[in-house]
Amino acid sequence: MASVVALALAGCTAFGPKIGLGGAVTGGIVGTVIGRDLDPAAQHAAHEAEYHALEYGKTGEVTAWKSGSARGEVVAGPLYRVNSYDCRDYTDTITVGTAAPQSARATACRQANGIWQPVD
Repeated sequence: MASVVALALAGCTAFGPKIGLGGAVTGGIVGTVIGRDLDPAAQHAAHEAEYHALEYGKTGEVTAWKSGSARGEVVAGPLYRVNSYDCRDYTDTITVGTAAPQSARATACRQANGIWQPVD
């Protein structure tokens, strides 16, 4: 896993999501298929929850969000180090209206500027 993350980090400036103001992760799991039905306000709430879970969340702690008929939660795993990067695995679960919840897992690493960058 560490070698995969290290290889992905080497190219993370060439691809991956953009980072919004205030350090929120823009992209990440919310930017994938499970977030495709979210309106802009729900996407913002989900991105903020991802950032909060990665930056401040305790291992296994649920960071919940809600916006209109969409809701979700982010659960971050333990912090670990890959070279000079702090990284965490995390899981997003998103529910829109009465649809079945959709979940996805990802890894993000904190960059030198303090921003969490999802690793492809």
